[in-house]
Amino acid sequence: MNSPGLIKDTFIYDLFRDLSGHTLSYIYQGNFSIDLSNKILALAENNLENIGESTSMRKKVYFIMVESLQNITRHNDYAKNSDQGDCNFFVIQRAADNYYVTSGNLIENTNIPLLESKLQKINSLDKDSLKEYAKEVLVQGELSDKGGAGLGLIEMARKSGNKLAWHFKPIDAMHSHFYFQIKVSGKDATNDSPTALNEIALIHTAIKELKIDLIYQVDFNQETIVNLLAITEGHIANGGLAVKKRNFNIVVELLQNIFKHADERSPEKEGKGGIFLIGEKDQNYVFMAGNLVRNEKVPALKEKLDRINGMNTAQLEELFTSIMRDDEMRGDKSAGLGFIDMKLKSQNNLQYSLTPLDNAFTFFEINVYLPKN
Repeated sequence: MNSPGLIKDTFIYDLFRDLSGHTLSYIYQGNFSIDLSNKILALAENNLENIGESTSMRKKVYFIMVESLQNITRHNDYAKNSDQGDCNFFVIQRAADNYYVTSGNLIENTNIPLLESKLQKINSLDKDSLKEYAKEVLVQGELSDKGGAGLGLIEMARKSGNKLAWHFKPIDAMHSHFYFQIKVSGKDATNDSPTALNEIALIHTAIKELKIDLIYQVDFNQETIVNLLAITEGHIANGGLAVKKRNFNIVVELLQNIFKHADERSPEKEGKGGIFLIGEKDQNYVFMAGNLVRNEKVPALKEKLDRINGMNTAQLEELFTSIMRDDEMRGDKSAGLGFIDMKLKSQNNLQYSLTPLDNAFTFFEINVYLPKN
């Protein structure tokens, strides 16, 4: 069965390039549940620990992530059973020792003036005034049917020590998309160029159109892979046990391929740089991964993938068995098995592209298409 073409010729590379200045980038859109939020928090907490972030910074970032995720689930102005789940949006990024936590959800246009007035008031107050304002809101007990009346926003401003940033993007006559961002500055933070909210809105629009649910760009290691797998389970739950197992195995192969075989411009750093995405196209799941490879490896990589794509199931199974047997005799474990296994499980050709970058590196992208059921 032939698979569709790549999602977009250079979309994954463009994202990888644009996010390469960040040591962590995680983007998710869809319906947010308590379970999913907990998995996102666990993944971020693991990454913060892996990079040796201070306890105080971890607590600040964690608090702001919790509040941002709660804002998405509490204050979305579309009913939970609507088909507008892809309007819920969450991003965490780290750049130049600063963290940026961005959330997005739909809001009724009639609610914008009151929300904007609260945001403007919070930004107008200094540290001491914010503390007094928080007490005032708490004592007055102004509560709505969706939770506190701005107390979370006040506390995020207090914890971060920075001004709030927001952007309203009109959706229709009744609704707008509300993007909200908090910056948490580290001890050694320097000025950087964060992804502006209007640019994040453009990224969100693009991934909605392409039906991409998750983007994860970070230095991959075994711990991040384990935590990321826990999140992806919710995206590949359709079908019976055999289908779920097939999907899960494909994701494992793609993530392990980055961890084991990505090349680095800075070989001394821990983890391997790469990008991983989950999307949908033509009633298929699409699992996408990309990483750098050294130019001298490109001919052999291309030859291997073209050879695998040119084989039928029987030939692939024979090749798989042959490699397994030869590797056992040598006490080896071959990397080529992963590609063979992905084609066997997907029953689709492996779609890939190789984008030359300079005289040392090429960007390798691979897409695997799997029927939803």
